[in-house]
Amino acid sequence: MNYREYADKVRGCYFGKNIGGTLGAPFECWRGVYDIDGFMQDISSPVPNDDVDLQLVWLSAVEHEGKNIDSHVLAKYWETYVSAVISEYGAGKNNYAMGILPPLSGYIRNENRESNGAWIRTEIWACLCAGNPALAANYAYYDACVDHSGEGIYAAVFMAAVQAAAFFESDVNKLIKIGLSYLPESCGVRNAVDLVMNCYQNGDDWKTARKKLLIAEPSSFGEICGEWKGTAEVTACSKCPVQEKDGDIPKAVHGYDAPASIGIVLIGWLYGGGDFGKSVCLAVNCGEDTDCTAGSLGAILGIIQGASALPDKWVKGCSEKITVCSLRTDEMLNVPKTVSELCERIVKLFPVVSSARCDFSGNEFEIIRAENFEYTEQKNVFQIHKQEDFRELLAESPNTVRFHFTGLTVKVRFDESLVRIRENQEKKITVTFSNGYFCPQFLTVRIHGIPQEWNLKDGAERAVGLEQWHSCQVNYSNTLDLVFTPDLLRKAKYEIVLEISVNGRGEKYFVPFTLLNGNC
Repeated sequence: MNYREYADKVRGCYFGKNIGGTLGAPFECWRGVYDIDGFMQDISSPVPNDDVDLQLVWLSAVEHEGKNIDSHVLAKYWETYVSAVISEYGAGKNNYAMGILPPLSGYIRNENRESNGAWIRTEIWACLCAGNPALAANYAYYDACVDHSGEGIYAAVFMAAVQAAAFFESDVNKLIKIGLSYLPESCGVRNAVDLVMNCYQNGDDWKTARKKLLIAEPSSFGEICGEWKGTAEVTACSKCPVQEKDGDIPKAVHGYDAPASIGIVLIGWLYGGGDFGKSVCLAVNCGEDTDCTAGSLGAILGIIQGASALPDKWVKGCSEKITVCSLRTDEMLNVPKTVSELCERIVKLFPVVSSARCDFSGNEFEIIRAENFEYTEQKNVFQIHKQEDFRELLAESPNTVRFHFTGLTVKVRFDESLVRIRENQEKKITVTFSNGYFCPQFLTVRIHGIPQEWNLKDGAERAVGLEQWHSCQVNYSNTLDLVFTPDLLRKAKYEIVLEISVNGRGEKYFVPFTLLNGNC
C-alpha cells in the first residue's frame, strides 16, 4: 500500500466516524427499533463528539512523546486535557489524581469500567498501526486501562485489531476472526460477536438478532433515557416512532455496555452487506449507544472503502469542522480545526509509530502488512524493541502496574486486596524487574514511604541482579517481595516510592504507587 492509498483510507476512517457519530447522536441513550435512512436532525452546524475528542488527546501525546508511550504517559495527558468528569472518564481521572495508576485507575471504584468509553476511540491506533493489529491492540490496551477494565478493555482490543487489519483485508468474516483472535477464550464481547454471527448465518432478521443480543448480553445504555418518545431535536415520526417497553429484555447491570454495543456494530456490518449508508443506519436503528456504534462502524467501512469511495450523499451531508465538548484546550493540545487536518497529522505520524512496517522511496512510502494477522504465541514474553505481549497485559489486569524505563521494565503486582491496607493484616506486593539490555545489570532498590513500625521484611534496601538478555537461554527477570503488616494506621493515604539505581550507569528510576486505608 502506498502513501496515497493509506492517506485515503485514513480520511475514510474519520469521515466515516464523523458521519456515523452525527447520524446516531439524537438517539444516544434511548431504547428502540427505528427505520431511519438518513440524518434526522439539523446538521448545518458541526456536532461535538467525545468519541473523536478523546483521540485528539492521544494525537497530541504521540506528536510530543513519539511511539514509546504507555498507559502512564496517556494517563498524564488524560488528566491534563480531558475535562469530562462523568462516568468512567471521571472515575479514571479521580483515581489517577489519588496516585492510583493504570490499570488500577480503570478498575477501582468505577462501575462504568465495562462500558463504551474506550472502544469508541481506537481509530487513532488503527491508523497509526495500519496492517499491524497486534501493535494496535497493544496501544488500545494502554489507552483503555486508563479508565476501563474487563469488557471495556476487551472491546477496545477487538475493535483496534479489526480496524488495523481492515487497511489490508476487506472480508467481514476474516476481519471478525482476526479481532476474536485477540480476545480471551471466555468473555462477554466474544459471546456477543458469536451470537450475532450465528443469528446472521441461521437466517434471523436483524431485529431478531438485536433482541437475542440484548437478552443474552443486556446493556444499560438504553435504560438511561428509556424507550424512545421523541425529543425537541427529533420528534417521533414514522421512521422513529414512539417505542413500547419490551418485557423480554432483562434489566442490565449498570455500566455493562461494551458487549452488546460491539454486537450492534456487527449487526449493522453483517446485515448492511457492506453498503455504507445501509450499514450505519442499521446500527442506529438498533438503539442504545447509537452515535458510538454507528461511528465506529462508519470508521471500519471508511477504512475498507477509502474516502474517495464513500457516497457523496453522506460525505457532503455532514460538516467536516471539529468542535470539542470534553477537552481543556491549549496550544500544546493544538486541536485540529477539521477532519482533514486531523487526518493529515495522523498520516505524518505513521512512520514514527510503525517505522518497522514502512519503506521509503523518494517522497513516497510504502506500508507493508504484518506477515500474519492472527496472534501467534511466542516463547519469549519480553521481546526487545517490540511491543509487549498484549495477552499477558490482559491477563495481568487490573492487579499489575507496569513501568517502562530505558533497558528496564518494572512490574508491581498487588495481592487480592489491590491498593487497600488494613490494620494488622499482612500485605504482599511483588515487584518484577526485566532486563531489556544485552548485558547484565545490578540494581539497588530503596523503598521509601513505608513506616518503620510496619516491620518491612528484609529491610528497605535490596540488591537485584539481572542476567543478560543475549541468547534468551537464561532468566532475564528477577523479583523481590514487599511484605509488611500495617500497624498504627494514622493516614488515609500512604505514598510509596521505589528508588531504583542502576549500578555503574548513574541512572535512577522512580516507581510510585499509593496504598489506601479505608473503603476503596
